Amino acid sequence: MQTNYDNHPLDLSYLTEMVGHNPEFMIEVFDTFIEQTPFYLAELEDALSKKDWDRVGHCAHKIKPTFSYVGRNDVKDFVQSIENNARNQISVEQIPADVERLKSLLIEIYAQLDVARRNLQSTL
Repeated sequence: MQTNYDNHPLDLSYLTEMVGHNPEFMIEVFDTFIEQTPFYLAELEDALSKKDWDRVGHCAHKIKPTFSYVGRNDVKDFVQSIENNARNQISVEQIPADVERLKSLLIEIYAQLDVARRNLQSTL
């Protein structure tokens, strides 16, 4: 069964709990996420292209916690499944499709962060 992650809202309660109501710092976290995830994804795709499952698991592990900061624990759990499958070499034929799904989820998350960023900027 495939979970539908589309249009899942951001839950910024974890980030707010970590930094308090600090719009400038929250915007900085969003910007860092948007700047860093393409590098993590490129590394993940490189490992995947070589079918280096240990490295795929390691790359998924590195990117996973970033989704908590931007309030998408559903995607964090999805990335956890990619990590587990790669490390245990389970359903490896599904991993390329899962990584493609992750890429489309990131586009959605970037759009959500853009809206959240604008909303926070309007409070400054």
